[in-house]
Amino acid sequence: NTDKNIAKMSTQRPKTLSTAKESFRASAVSADSRSEVMSHSDSDEEWEPGNEDKPASDVTIYNYYNMGPAFGKKFPLPYIRLMIAQVVKEKLANKTYNQSEALKWTREVADDINIKMKGRGSSPRFKHVVNVMLYQQTGAGCFYGARAIWDELSDDYITFTFDGGSFICIAAVFGCYQY
Repeated sequence: NTDKNIAKMSTQRPKTLSTAKESFRASAVSADSRSEVMSHSDSDEEWEPGNEDKPASDVTIYNYYNMGPAFGKKFPLPYIRLMIAQVVKEKLANKTYNQSEALKWTREVADDINIKMKGRGSSPRFKHVVNVMLYQQTGAGCFYGARAIWDELSDDYITFTFDGGSFICIAAVFGCYQY
């Protein structure tokens, strides 16, 4: 009998709080283990007239999570290109290729670009990768390639090539929007 009342309650949604209490009282009377619950639900002091359940359509939900950058807000390439050019020219101007110093120069250029990228003040959801390659110019060719799977609407990259006479430096910055 109790199971029938519970099944009946679960299939029918009460219209008001008072009818829900009445149906709960009916199921609680037939169950011995629910006598304590019944005594708690007998008092109507919490319930006030007009305090019925409101339908879910009255609830307003605002979405504050951005699923992507604002329209037209891609990775800021013109600013980054000028910044990379400034850093590379500042660090590598008037230098000749030295194999023992090349690793140090590469790290310095990459670290300086990375520091300036962090301080540029754009969206914190853009993440970046800095790649710097420095090689001696001996007349042989060099191919620099990169592959990535990303969103064309928000992600982008920029490269800057610096010819130092005895060496060539290629700096690349890849910017990805973190979803």
